[in-house]
Amino acid sequence: MSLMKSTGADVAIAALRVADVAVMDRDGVAAVVDHVRQVRAWCDAIEIRASRRTRELAAEGRSEAPESLLTGGGRNSSKSAHAAGEREQVCEQMPSFEDALSAGAVTAAHLDALAHATRNLDESTRAEFAACERDLLDDASRQRPEAFERNCRDLARHLIAQNASASDSDELDAQRKRSCVKRWTDQQTGMRHTHLELDPLRDETIWKAIKHQLAKLRRRDGNRGTPWNQLEVDAVVEAVSTGGAGQPGERIPEIVLLVDDTTLRDGLHPGTICETESGTPVPLSTVRRLCCEAEIVPIVVGDHRQALAVGRSVRTANRAQRRALAAMHRTCAHPDCTVAFDDCRVHHVNQFWRDGGSTDLDNLVPVCEQHHHLVHEGGWNLKMLPDRTTVWTRPDGTVFSEGPTIDRVADGRVPARASPG
Repeated sequence: MSLMKSTGADVAIAALRVADVAVMDRDGVAAVVDHVRQVRAWCDAIEIRASRRTRELAAEGRSEAPESLLTGGGRNSSKSAHAAGEREQVCEQMPSFEDALSAGAVTAAHLDALAHATRNLDESTRAEFAACERDLLDDASRQRPEAFERNCRDLARHLIAQNASASDSDELDAQRKRSCVKRWTDQQTGMRHTHLELDPLRDETIWKAIKHQLAKLRRRDGNRGTPWNQLEVDAVVEAVSTGGAGQPGERIPEIVLLVDDTTLRDGLHPGTICETESGTPVPLSTVRRLCCEAEIVPIVVGDHRQALAVGRSVRTANRAQRRALAAMHRTCAHPDCTVAFDDCRVHHVNQFWRDGGSTDLDNLVPVCEQHHHLVHEGGWNLKMLPDRTTVWTRPDGTVFSEGPTIDRVADGRVPARASPG
């Protein structure tokens, strides 16, 4: 592709040359941000072609390796240079993504998602993944990189499950065997490092205990303003030193696993949901086995993303509602937010003190601290329709976005949240 064909980038560059961001309104700034995205994508596409050409020259003995050129003349970090090499490999297998990147239809982060998902696939499975190029490009053009990366991961997982000769329970056994603990001291700073590499279930167990302690510490801290990173460190230490329970007789937080009813009944399919609350895949055979254990709360989701059944250890309505919300929402309901569900508040859309809103599931939505503040103190308005579509309106009355909030689906695709207006 000739550099002269990048008309979209040419227009964006021309607009940026004369842009005076300091005097722009919100829509003007948004236009500048969009122009920056187009130019950045265009530059990333050129970098991929530069990496490819340098690799060809290196094979002829007329250049250093592309990684060396990108870190030297390009002043990139080694990590960035390595990422450019991986994007080049992605574009070799799926050329339409390189054209889409040049045109600004996708970003380098979308290509990184493809690289991460295919990095450990064998040759035949990677070819099967690449055969889905058209559908993947359609997804990438309408989804944010985080949602697209989940889709890529789920597709790779489905292909591995189809081709694997071993059962998925063997997969968990292999993950457990690879689990390890490493501890070392940084000789320059004297800081101690502890590294845990765990299978998904044991990792979820540890983090449930840590988050349980973190919630207690936040209540104990009140308004003293202890930095968040220090609260997390204290939570880890207290979770380990108290065995995760805190006080004698205190209930240890349970593990919640989510599975769609088709998978639970018939087995894995292209849109399988079989994961922890945070979206970490778990072998189906393990979920089926753990459904009988009281410490594990299974939630079955239906074809239309709704929570159908919550596990038997439900104690109160509030706990059941929170589990049902977690089955539908991985993150904060704000369209630009990726804060995990565990770190969100459960917000009453129709508030009790203002609207007489009830504590019913169709009136509850997860919202992080920042966006909870926008609704309560920032003058923003949040409405939710019966299908859990939300409408976010700025204080000036302008509709910021309207779209679905559910980001955990049973058809393998994450609904595209409406772009901010």
